[in-house]
Amino acid sequence: MHDLTNVWTSLYPITPVQSWIAEPPAPWQQRIPEKLVRCLWFDARWRPAPLSTLDGREVTVLTPGRWNLQAGPDFQQAHLLWGDGVRQQGDIEIHCYASGWTAHRHHLDARYNNVILHVVLWQDRPTLTAPRADGYGIPQVALASFLPRPVASYQAEIVQEDYPYKTAQAHGQCYAILRQQPLPAVREVLNRAGDSRLQQRLWRWARRAEEVDVPQVWYEALLRACGSTGHRQHFQDLARTVPWMTLQHCLTGLPPSERGMAAEALLLGLAGMYPQHTTLPETWDAETAAYVHTLQRYWQTFPAELRQHAWHDVTWRQPHVRPANTPERRLAAMAQLLAAYPGSSLYETALALGEDCVAPGHARQQWPLGQALIRLLDVPTDSYWTRRAYLGGRLSTRQRLLGLQRARIVVIDAMLPVCLLTAQQRHNAHLRTQLLQCYHTAPCLPDNHLLRYMRHRLLGNAPDLLGLVTGARQQQGLLQLFVDFCGNDEGACQGCGFPLPPAAP
Repeated sequence: MHDLTNVWTSLYPITPVQSWIAEPPAPWQQRIPEKLVRCLWFDARWRPAPLSTLDGREVTVLTPGRWNLQAGPDFQQAHLLWGDGVRQQGDIEIHCYASGWTAHRHHLDARYNNVILHVVLWQDRPTLTAPRADGYGIPQVALASFLPRPVASYQAEIVQEDYPYKTAQAHGQCYAILRQQPLPAVREVLNRAGDSRLQQRLWRWARRAEEVDVPQVWYEALLRACGSTGHRQHFQDLARTVPWMTLQHCLTGLPPSERGMAAEALLLGLAGMYPQHTTLPETWDAETAAYVHTLQRYWQTFPAELRQHAWHDVTWRQPHVRPANTPERRLAAMAQLLAAYPGSSLYETALALGEDCVAPGHARQQWPLGQALIRLLDVPTDSYWTRRAYLGGRLSTRQRLLGLQRARIVVIDAMLPVCLLTAQQRHNAHLRTQLLQCYHTAPCLPDNHLLRYMRHRLLGNAPDLLGLVTGARQQQGLLQLFVDFCGNDEGACQGCGFPLPPAAP
């Protein structure tokens, strides 16, 4: 058995919390993974336009294709429009460097004979096209020359685990390695990776705080953490469309009894979640019609220059989303919450709780600061949305707008990192200690397919290894290990970068 303690110490070094804002993630974490290039291609928010190939052909992306989780090209059934007016459907292959095409032997693989475009970051070959196995030369696009800013800057903004995940049935080679390590050493790996995830969140929000004030960062973090499946980036974009100060200005002068409804009208209206014209579907019940008419009345009171930014092209319906977790309900919850705390009082109240709470002991049922932050997220229960999944769609029972499990996620993903950022900026060691203790003792968050995948991949079915995941810190470690290793390969363990034990002499 080989001791990996020194390897992991260098991989996830212990650094003072005070330096987390100033220091970016470790250099090896800043490399450009191929998955980042896939994100740049897949998401229209990041993909530059217009594009042209290395041989000078203009191309418009109609659809980027279906993200392929199996062997073969990275995206399937993409639709492109060429400069001569010809439409073409086919597959897309992604690499960081153009030489990746032949390095991965795609030029000999018939599965890539339907590839119509090779998308890379950088061109490192003299040839302008990539050869398919059938002899056809595929045009290539080098994205880096079209991006409006340096490639590395996207690392802090694009959260790669938001995008489609790979699945695998077999254990990874990491399982065989960890199975040979002492249990305390494996737990230390998970803890260090979990702390690295918190550090990267703090670092990401610190970069945003260089552009806007911290209450705006707090607002964006809350909305992002509340975003339902597939919509976290949309929710953060919405927080930028209607900044915190603009939201507060729109609510100024309203009595407390009206602030919640006005906030719903503003956020749901800008998101395009209800019709802003007077004609409503005849199938809607009377309560829904009355609710929407009220939203429309408030909507007309908002500045025209704000209303013109309303979204009309976002598809909010996602398959497999539970009725209680629809984006409409989540956004209504945030509207009610933000309306209940004028100014930056929610943010300041959270900081005050961090100052006042007594650090918990070792018993995990004790989580006083976390429980206090969760209580802050309790929103009124008399909203239209406590009984609805979407406009006109009833729930079988009345349900909280923001459930306990989602509230825990908001605490871990948003409240703790931004409060820790403030503790760092104010050089408040006591607050920093309280927040870190809250993170380290947080109970497990809701399970999801990625956590299940990583438990299976990394820890196998060994009860002693699985028993090491006792709280949110270890769960976050699993997610960070996915980002750093499993999410960057091409479906196999080879080359993922997971530390191997030193070879026997």
